Amino acid sequence: MFKFMTPLITIALLGGVALDQSNRDAAPPGIESYHVRVQQAETLIPYNIGNWVGTDTPIRQEALNILDANSTISRVYRDLLTGQTATLLLVQCADARSLLGHYPPVCYPSQGWSQLSSAVTSVPPEFGSFEATEYAFGYELSLQSNSLEVLHFTVLPDGRMAPNMDLLDVAARDRRYTFYGGASIQFIVNSGLTDEGRHKTYEMLFQAAAPWIAAVQAGLPS
Repeated sequence: MFKFMTPLITIALLGGVALDQSNRDAAPPGIESYHVRVQQAETLIPYNIGNWVGTDTPIRQEALNILDANSTISRVYRDLLTGQTATLLLVQCADARSLLGHYPPVCYPSQGWSQLSSAVTSVPPEFGSFEATEYAFGYELSLQSNSLEVLHFTVLPDGRMAPNMDLLDVAARDRRYTFYGGASIQFIVNSGLTDEGRHKTYEMLFQAAAPWIAAVQAGLPS
């Protein structure tokens, strides 16, 4: 399952929209240092969390070129006791428009996955008061069947978080966000886990991503 999922998840980044470069010369003071801080926060994401050990997976250069991402993480964690795997996929762009196509209902079906369900769910209070959307996807081949669960949410540089692309769509049309952009976050797990097991895995991934998320949120006053 691990070898099959990772290339498809990486290729899914190609669903992004190209960044318009035309207004970069008018960037406000401090914007470059903000994006550097987000990049540096990648080093704060741990590779080891309890029994989980993370391994970075490469993102294809053409995908990065299309997204023109400022910061990306694609890391697979494996539970050394159970063999279970989970993927952390983080993308932050300096222009929110670049992320509007990086969206599970767009990315996964474009790579042959069928969306089986979606539901908005509340994230545990210890990780903040916001909602995320949980998707289920299936992939059928003549000799192979796979399925996965994806918890997706977006983050803006003023601290707001959302279960869909609505905030990023607003930001893409708001001049205050022209140079600050936003982020799209996915927690990807194998289907078949119990609700408790799935939620515990999401919590582990959120714990790993928390420093990076905080850096993204610290761009604009709320």
